[in-house]
Amino acid sequence: MDTKNIKNITKIFLVASLLIGMNLFANSFINIIPQPQKLEQKSGNFQLNKNTKIIISENSREMESVADFLQDKIIHPTGYKLPIQEGGSTENSIFLHLDENMPGKTEAYKLDVNAKRVTIAANSTPGIFYGIQTLRQLFPPEFESKQILPGVEWKAQAVNIKDEPRFNYRGMHLDVGRHFFPVSFIKKYIDLLAMHKMNRFHWHLTEDQGWRIEIKKYPKLTRISAFRDETVVGHGGTSNVYDGQRYGGFYTQKEVKEIVKHAQKRHVTIIPEIEMPGHSQAVLAAYPEIG
Repeated sequence: MDTKNIKNITKIFLVASLLIGMNLFANSFINIIPQPQKLEQKSGNFQLNKNTKIIISENSREMESVADFLQDKIIHPTGYKLPIQEGGSTENSIFLHLDENMPGKTEAYKLDVNAKRVTIAANSTPGIFYGIQTLRQLFPPEFESKQILPGVEWKAQAVNIKDEPRFNYRGMHLDVGRHFFPVSFIKKYIDLLAMHKMNRFHWHLTEDQGWRIEIKKYPKLTRISAFRDETVVGHGGTSNVYDGQRYGGFYTQKEVKEIVKHAQKRHVTIIPEIEMPGHSQAVLAAYPEIG
């Protein structure tokens, strides 16, 4: 066989392999972020409807909390307020099964979706919660709508998933010292962390550029140190131009408690960063005697 024929056969083989691979990929790929450790795609799907039930294996405050979270996520796009009940028939249901003897890490879960029911099993409520996050991604993208969308078929692909986190600490950082974000944004940020199965929120609350948390014993920290008269335009090391606009803000203790409660329901631990004695120019602006 000459070199030309070998090259042609090689090209045909490569094209055929690519087409086969693309076809297999198209048939098997399910877009879940982060990708679960084990995923088996099955034929068929589960169709959510107004008669679907949410069943919990035990009546506890923690299980009620994750069931309430699921109920709330379903109401917005579908208009269905699914009943939550303990035990009973699992036909046409989403069954949240807490099994403390199930092997695996604390946040591990199993998700089985078939035409009759959805079963999420875990040895802890955080595991149940993360199974719910995966289930959300099996429905059409419209499932994340904040408005009711009539006429959409709410189908979840039939799968068998086993998953657990690779790392115990999974988090992101947000600096509100330099740039202040409102409470609504902080809650949304936490929701996005939870959706991607992150469990730590590093909240950078103080910096030279601003103090963002109410301390009632030291009121000047929020009256003075939470605001700046203006902001440099461009890079601070090279620009002498300022915008002339007062900027800032802070979180009251009530708002902080509200955010902590919001995070707890999503199994996110908040790690507050309050820097002392370094990076404390905002503090010294209010209480120079500390210097």
